[in-house]
Amino acid sequence: MIDLYAAPTPEGWKVSIALEELRIPYAVHPASACEGPGLTPDYQRVSRCGCAPVIVDHDADGCRISDAGPALVYLAERQGQLMPADAIGRSRVMQWLMLPVDGTDPARAPDPKSSREEMLRLFTLFDRRLKESDYLAGSYSIADIAHWCWVRMHAWSDVDMHGFASLAHWLQRIAARDATRRGLRALPTSERPAEHVWRVKSILLR
Repeated sequence: MIDLYAAPTPEGWKVSIALEELRIPYAVHPASACEGPGLTPDYQRVSRCGCAPVIVDHDADGCRISDAGPALVYLAERQGQLMPADAIGRSRVMQWLMLPVDGTDPARAPDPKSSREEMLRLFTLFDRRLKESDYLAGSYSIADIAHWCWVRMHAWSDVDMHGFASLAHWLQRIAARDATRRGLRALPTSERPAEHVWRVKSILLR
């Protein structure tokens, strides 16, 4: 059994979707990013480094994993799925998973124009790769889950899918997966996703 402490943001959805794909029993402990999860005693107890989301694996002596990337790797290797067992296949997944995307975040980029340009560069890279393969690392993996959760929010930087046909089809394929739908529902928000994330960022960046 795993406890998931997360807010309904791309980082949280990465983990909830992976948990659904891997069919691991889990309980959600909602964390309000707007209030700053690190401020709550419960979150301080489970997240030693103050990063969100956090998972606590009660089947592994209460092992705690903070942040989406490490959590995805841990869960995939725990179940032996969504990550190839061979070194070459694993390296392919890790290369895509660890691709820096902070520059696509308008909250971190120097200006909205820079964010949009970086997003277009990455979309071009993804689209080129997805013309060759249905998924980023060959077969469906945690790399696809991780990038799908932020690429679907392309409206942040006023980027549409025109000219990125392979990327658009990839978005649709993953959105149609039952586990994806369940993972999104696990961390619900009453707002449209882009509006919710913008509101969270506006509060965190005060």
